[in-house]
Amino acid sequence: MTTTIYSNPFFSDTPYGLRLQQTITTVGINSVTIPSNIKRVYAVCIGGGGSGGSAAVAGGGGGAGGFSAGWTWATNTAIVGAGGAGVINANGNAGENTVYGMVIAGGGSGGGEVGPDDAVLGGGGGGAGRTTSSRFASAGGTSYTGSPGGSANSGTGYAGGGGGVSGGSGPNMFGTGTGGTGVSSGGGGAHHNAASSGNSTGAAGGRGLIAGGGGSVINIGTPPITGINTGGAGGTGDRYLGGSGSSGVGNTFGAGGGGAGYLGNGGNASGNTGGTGGDGGGGGGGSNNSGTSGAGGNGVIYLYY
Repeated sequence: MTTTIYSNPFFSDTPYGLRLQQTITTVGINSVTIPSNIKRVYAVCIGGGGSGGSAAVAGGGGGAGGFSAGWTWATNTAIVGAGGAGVINANGNAGENTVYGMVIAGGGSGGGEVGPDDAVLGGGGGGAGRTTSSRFASAGGTSYTGSPGGSANSGTGYAGGGGGVSGGSGPNMFGTGTGGTGVSSGGGGAHHNAASSGNSTGAAGGRGLIAGGGGSVINIGTPPITGINTGGAGGTGDRYLGGSGSSGVGNTFGAGGGGAGYLGNGGNASGNTGGTGGDGGGGGGGSNNSGTSGAGGNGVIYLYY
């Protein structure tokens, strides 16, 4: 005797087997129709990514949105979190939470955000923007299952911590504060160039299932800036790539790339504008005072039943 799980009437909770039935991408509150005979649903939730920071105080990359998955009761409402909006001359914005039933994924922290507790429920930490107490990197968030996140300054955990800032005044300087690795990784730290010459590179976002954005180069030397400024690359995901940082001479380059998303690549930086994160990925940092940071990628919900 043979039987097929996809038509087995004894599997009353999942009479169709366990297949991807709905993908919900519209940000905000969504109405969901579940067949009346379905009582339990396996949900995968991805939170919104944090945006990068911008300008001399906050050029770090945004942290990746959280990833959570599990069984929950069937409900007719789903909330998809938005990615943090890009900024000019400010700290990045955290992404929003994504919720279906009992499964919750937190948003990633923005680049340069204050404090270690901005990323909750599994969101990656944002990269640091400057070496002051109000611009340190954020820690990665604890997942909703209780798995700990990574500490600030590139700590590894379920959600990676944001990378710390680096700086110097000599030629050929590189950011050292790569975002921490995790299921959702942290954003890269900014690099501060205190000289008018010498090549500078921002720190990359951390590697993860969902990745953080790259940090930018911030020139604080005396103009004109004659060195080549290259923004940090967005973090690489398990299957997708982070965006590249922009590279060129002077203040109009050096923005960070967007972090890889769950199902797509991060965006490349352009000039002094950071790249956008893929779905759930962190945005890249904006370079210098007029640069716009990259937005975090929006969240998404996958329902299996």
